[in-house]
Amino acid sequence: MNDNIWSVIVDHLIKYEIPFSNDAREVIEKSCDIVPFDGGAFIAYGNEFDLFVIPEKRGKWNIKHEIKKYLSFMKEKHESVLVRINEKNTRSLRLARFFGFIETGREDGDVIRLELK
Repeated sequence: MNDNIWSVIVDHLIKYEIPFSNDAREVIEKSCDIVPFDGGAFIAYGNEFDLFVIPEKRGKWNIKHEIKKYLSFMKEKHESVLVRINEKNTRSLRLARFFGFIETGREDGDVIRLELK
């Protein structure tokens, strides 16, 4: 994973007060599937994934094609696809719902669990 993506991940963890340690990058790189694309990366652990986009690319190009392609890939591998999104992250929630994700629960009060079958 390149440093730009790692920086976006760290910013996300700090913004949503998600605890992480100094070795988090190494753990992610060893245990997750990382699929980079121009301007970002999908990072998956099993059927759950996160999408990270560098700030310079946000809202400046059509990511829908990349997401559609990635979701097809994930649905071939898994019966359902899972995302967990902080309720304050309205852009990500809107995007997930646009692609058909349905809320299936809440965790830790402010994290919404959504699934695509």
